[in-house]
Amino acid sequence: MLVHHCLLASTLVRKSIYLGRHDKTTTRLTGERLLATWIWASKKIEKEILSKCLEHCSKVSGVVERLVSLLKAIEEGRLESAPSIFNEVMVTERGADEMKRSLIYDLSRATLLPLDRDYVMRLVLRLDDVADYSKAAARRLLIALKIGVHFDKDYVAKLLEITLKLRDAMSLVDRALREVVSSPQKALSVADSIERIEEEVDDIRTSLLEYVFSKCNEKGPTWCALAKEIVDEVENSMDRCEEVADMIRYISVSLASA
Repeated sequence: MLVHHCLLASTLVRKSIYLGRHDKTTTRLTGERLLATWIWASKKIEKEILSKCLEHCSKVSGVVERLVSLLKAIEEGRLESAPSIFNEVMVTERGADEMKRSLIYDLSRATLLPLDRDYVMRLVLRLDDVADYSKAAARRLLIALKIGVHFDKDYVAKLLEITLKLRDAMSLVDRALREVVSSPQKALSVADSIERIEEEVDDIRTSLLEYVFSKCNEKGPTWCALAKEIVDEVENSMDRCEEVADMIRYISVSLASA
């Protein structure tokens, strides 16, 4: 219904100008009122779409949570449970993919300002990247187990530390999305917290990579390659979280000025 009203408003403005049914002052005032209605409706649709983004965020968080579970199982020596946990990662990631496709379809039909559509679209895609990279990290962990590559406790502990921070960041993304409609200023503050976590992860990653490279001669090229790739995948997930925070900043400012 909102989309219908917005399109009707736009059509009426064009027709009134084309047919000359009003003088310039009347046309200008009518156009201003209809433009105001269009902007208001656009913001309302944006808020409805953001509520679906929360559902998507929840599914992405589920992928990260299962990556944490996989690392904890490895840390505790419960290697036999790794395949079933990875299957949960796959199922949860597919659910996130389905939600992403639904959101993209909704965006294609929604009447939004072009920049708003662009930033919401970017938010959806960056969130989906978090799930994709987390799944990739989990897949490499499972490959390592299958081919007999053993990751020592120091490596796993540091990797788990990074992944727990990724989980914290996703929790903040969920919180920011909930705040963005009711309290854009609070959402901006939460976005700042996500950025700080990303900076902490950068420091831990640097330390962990130094450890990985120091062990390459001892552990061999396969261990070294897999260990680095897993760290990079988790880091990529965290980077996408930071990009989501940037999208939230834009949407918060946009809604605050509506």
